[in-house]
Amino acid sequence: MTLLLTLSTSSLIGLFEQPEKGPDSLLDVPRFAMEHLQLRGLYLEASSLSGWSIKELDRLRDRADKAGCPCLVLADDELLDLASTDEDIAQQAVDRIERLAMAANRLGCNSIAIQCADVDGEEGIERATAVLRGMMASIERLELNLLLRPTTGLLATPDGLTDLVKRVGGFRIGVLPTYGIGSDLESEIEHLRKLAPYAGAMIFQVQAYRGKAGHKGIDLVSGIQTLKKVGYASTVAIEYVGKDPLKDVDKAREELQAAIEAE
Repeated sequence: MTLLLTLSTSSLIGLFEQPEKGPDSLLDVPRFAMEHLQLRGLYLEASSLSGWSIKELDRLRDRADKAGCPCLVLADDELLDLASTDEDIAQQAVDRIERLAMAANRLGCNSIAIQCADVDGEEGIERATAVLRGMMASIERLELNLLLRPTTGLLATPDGLTDLVKRVGGFRIGVLPTYGIGSDLESEIEHLRKLAPYAGAMIFQVQAYRGKAGHKGIDLVSGIQTLKKVGYASTVAIEYVGKDPLKDVDKAREELQAAIEAE
């Protein structure tokens, strides 16, 4: 499998109130992503599904399957304190992950992604490890992967995050890095190089394009070249954070695809 470009649905939220330009709702995103952006898969933010019923989740899955643009990753942006010494707080985190997994299963996703609050020393790492290990069996029964997103403190570092992944162990736990959050290319590339071997999915943050100057954000081609060098061969989601997704996502796709196909 080569690198496959997909779309983070957050890229298009600003268009939902402008149906003459883009999709009229999240349910219409799979069709729009395929027909207009030529992107073949979706990463969804859990917050965009808040209050959705099982029937609505099933409708989105059906729309995605019909369009040939499947839901791949359901990512949560809530910070979960898995290392808390307060049993109620830790249980709340477990409950949320279980709900996320059930929703992802209905959507047909292959992965869920979570953000863990920073851990406090060795004891904190051990508590977080124990909670995650205890959840892996139920996640695996749903045929899902659990991906950890970089957050703060120790878990903002590649070494800290991958150490937690290795402690939990197994084939269904990994990371979901986001390339392009920082402005220092050397640092971003180094993080990518260390995290990509553990990544079950990948996000490239895309900003606006400025005429001949090209991408306003970090160099996207360097990111793809790094992924190819370390042997990453899965999906890369475009997460657009600018103001004109119809123009800029197209340009990002063309630039990224050219880098993927380059010898």
